[in-house]
Amino acid sequence: MAAYVGQLTPDLWQLHPGRRVRKRDWIETDEDGERKTKAVEVAGQRGCVFHNRPDFHAGAGCALHGLALQQGRNPLETKPDVCWQLPIRRTYRTVERQDGSSYTEVTITEYDRRGWGPGGHDLDWYCSGNTEAHVAVEPLYVTSAPELVALMGQAAYDELVRHCEAHLRSRSALALHPADRG
Repeated sequence: MAAYVGQLTPDLWQLHPGRRVRKRDWIETDEDGERKTKAVEVAGQRGCVFHNRPDFHAGAGCALHGLALQQGRNPLETKPDVCWQLPIRRTYRTVERQDGSSYTEVTITEYDRRGWGPGGHDLDWYCSGNTEAHVAVEPLYVTSAPELVALMGQAAYDELVRHCEAHLRSRSALALHPADRG
């Protein structure tokens, strides 16, 4: 990601420092000692250092997302994992078998406010739980194919497609008038 941050210009990034970008310009350490993207306050709003505000000449949104689009890349190449994965959530659970062995169960689901843990209800910027956020012509498994492949692998994604297409076919069949069903 650092290589892509270094490619951002003041024309793409509203909060560009105006000189060579250093890691301290965009990385901070949280209370657990983990590195994360810096949060800043601009005009009374706290947000990601890469989030261009509505008054920015290039428009609102993620500067790293804009860089990806400008370069003809998928934004998952330029953005932090936690950002490009939204609104998809991957969780892991260790399942213990009766014979003492175990395996890791991986679940792919929607990332809703509850996934953020305590305080998740305060995330007023987090809108993917609203029905208005789900209006694309194509279903999510199509529009987010690169993200899903990155999270689950091609073979699992191909199986997901098989199931989703079967589900869509069954819904289409149910939508037909009873006299038109074959």
